[in-house]
Amino acid sequence: MYRIPLTRNNLAVALAATALLGAGSAQAEDSTFTGHVDLVSKYILRGASTTYGPGAPLGNGGADAPESDKPVLQWGVDWTHPSGVYLGYFGSQINYSYKRLGELYSNPSVTNFQSGKSIENDFYGGYNGKAGDFGYTVGLTGYAYINGKHANAFETKLAVSYAEFTLAAQTLLNDVVWGNKGDTYWTFNYTRSLPYNITFLGSLGYYTYSKEGKFLGTRDTFNGAPCGAGSSFAVVCTPGNAPSSGGFRHLILGVTQPVGDSGLTWGLQGIVGGDNRFGVKQNNRLVASLSYGF
Repeated sequence: MYRIPLTRNNLAVALAATALLGAGSAQAEDSTFTGHVDLVSKYILRGASTTYGPGAPLGNGGADAPESDKPVLQWGVDWTHPSGVYLGYFGSQINYSYKRLGELYSNPSVTNFQSGKSIENDFYGGYNGKAGDFGYTVGLTGYAYINGKHANAFETKLAVSYAEFTLAAQTLLNDVVWGNKGDTYWTFNYTRSLPYNITFLGSLGYYTYSKEGKFLGTRDTFNGAPCGAGSSFAVVCTPGNAPSSGGFRHLILGVTQPVGDSGLTWGLQGIVGGDNRFGVKQNNRLVASLSYGF
């Protein structure tokens, strides 16, 4: 059974699908080690293309979505063992500072979120098994940010797959500036190999949210006071758009294709935006990529 890694980055899923579908059954009895370096036109995290907050979009200059509104580098490695054990790492540039954003919760005078930009590091591992025609994955991911504050976290992974379909749930285990403990990101993925070495990926994303956390909810972390009725908190209290318990996050339709035997792979994803945790609609976006695999 081939595993599609479940990281915070949907583009990484598509690129992994390309590599794994082309790996060949001859490798199934051996440990495998693969890596990639990617140039992406934007880094859109789990469909959040416009804003993470309840108010008007602030852009990267205000430490707001997307993770990067300009081209950035991403990279990663994956190791799998015939027993089903796997380990991996994914990294990405971020076009603002999670450290400055974290400091803002205790110091409202913090500005210049373009100073000391962050680097995301995802370390993951787990086990892939099989039960009849069904596959399953149990895993854990640790998120660590260079130049980050109140951003590092752990997230569990549970997934079941059948043929080209995978249903997955990733649950956050602690409060951070980008989510609350108990938030669960659900995805239903479909991957298919097409003619001309093209790989198609469809990903439907949904979130169930914990409404109250240390950094996101209805209570002002800085002064310890609740926000007004119908208001929400993300750095500051904002009237309207109260926290929701869940909602549609995205529909992603993408293709990847190797460039001959060069080791390069091009990719294109169309993202149909849903709503963020405050019910704010996200814009549709197109993301392009060029990756080198080894």
